[in-house]
Amino acid sequence: MIAYIISGSGFGGCVDYVTRSKLEEKLHKEQSKGLKADERKYESNKGEDIIDHLSKDWKLLSSSGEIRIYEGRKAMADDIARPSRQRKPIKDPVGHISLDFHPDDASKMTDELMTEVAQEYMRQMGLTNTPYIVVRHFDKAHPHCHIVFSRVDYDGKILTQTTNFKKNERVCKALNLKHRLTQGKSKLNTDVSKLRGKDKIRYPLVHNIAGVYIRPEIQDWNSFLIALKRQGITVKEKTGQSGKTNLYYCTGRHEFWYKKLDPFFSRENLELKFKARREKQQAVTPDPKSIQQPVREPAPKRAPQTSEITRPSVAPKPQEQLKPIVIPPLPDGYMGARIAPHELARYQKGDAVCAYICKPDEIVGKHYWIWYDFKTAQPRCEPTPPPADRYIPEAFKRQMTASQSAFVNNSQRAGITLSSPSFVGAPIQDEGFAHGSALTDDFKLWLSRHPGLTIEEALHRYREEQKTKQRRNRPKF
Repeated sequence: MIAYIISGSGFGGCVDYVTRSKLEEKLHKEQSKGLKADERKYESNKGEDIIDHLSKDWKLLSSSGEIRIYEGRKAMADDIARPSRQRKPIKDPVGHISLDFHPDDASKMTDELMTEVAQEYMRQMGLTNTPYIVVRHFDKAHPHCHIVFSRVDYDGKILTQTTNFKKNERVCKALNLKHRLTQGKSKLNTDVSKLRGKDKIRYPLVHNIAGVYIRPEIQDWNSFLIALKRQGITVKEKTGQSGKTNLYYCTGRHEFWYKKLDPFFSRENLELKFKARREKQQAVTPDPKSIQQPVREPAPKRAPQTSEITRPSVAPKPQEQLKPIVIPPLPDGYMGARIAPHELARYQKGDAVCAYICKPDEIVGKHYWIWYDFKTAQPRCEPTPPPADRYIPEAFKRQMTASQSAFVNNSQRAGITLSSPSFVGAPIQDEGFAHGSALTDDFKLWLSRHPGLTIEEALHRYREEQKTKQRRNRPKF
């Protein structure tokens, strides 16, 4: 659950909005044409029967104080506005709170529970000495309700709690823990198709800015601005009277302060993120000059045979040896996925990894495949595995084969015999282990979960764990 606090100037307009006045009038006109006999039911209140209303997408849950809920919208608005008439008029005396619950809580969000949460919210916020009504809406996929109240209490005091957003956040978290509700985390999970007013522009703007930020090639502020401009988004920096510079994101004729979008989008924070991204890229990308090229020993000469067709060997070009192909690491928090370090290492070796991801337009996440697309030089995320014939440069394949061959040579020097240069994909022979048979897939899995160990240390620890398991599984007599 999250709460949005808004202030306004008209009590009647706010009450009409939460009670669907325009929709009621439309439905009343349609009904009066076909059912003239039912007109008497609405004559006493000009078609506004506040209890037995025509539309079914709202419901009055609760009210406080002496509010005449049976006498129509105008009477309710007058009762809510009564405390504000006891003192000098203030700007925006109407308080409007929207309590939005997560779609996952829809099954348990009854009218009774929603009323209890709304009343507890008003008590913990200190909004008790003022008249208010609680109205539930059914026009959206997620459960939500609206609270209309007076920002001036019965004693004539202005309720400043409506601008205390830190307290609002603490109260929402406390109620979520008490009633085991889902805490709203990001605007990226909002269904933008059902928004209205400025929110219909603000939320897609957040989506577009976030989509530019997560691109791994964006590594400085200028490239970030250029990529935003291609999306039709401009950035302005305005200096106020206090000398502080504020950042605004503009699209069309609308401009939004970055805190109204997300505090994450401040220039200071983004530049820190870009700096960390550059440092990580430099740490992973090796210097071509520091890479020692393997020394190729000349092959022994043999006498040519008449029945053998000699073919010229194709050697890699010197430029390919000096410039190795390096797959850049995935950016931090890519697509919101949590990927293990050994899976990230497999990704940089050209393999496809599987991760659980919840995209902004999805309510429930699912598993996606992530791999590096050499054609676009970008990571690719799809719900299905990559095709078997996907493009991988031959130079990259030779590069991986050379690194695996170096690993095999080091393993053989340590007294281990491998039957194939590929440690991952082919069977491995270990003399003296498991009676001379090939290593099992269990040991490969165990080795991938214990990085940083040499082969000898890994074999020793793996043997000890297997012996311990065998002792535990022995039958007791």
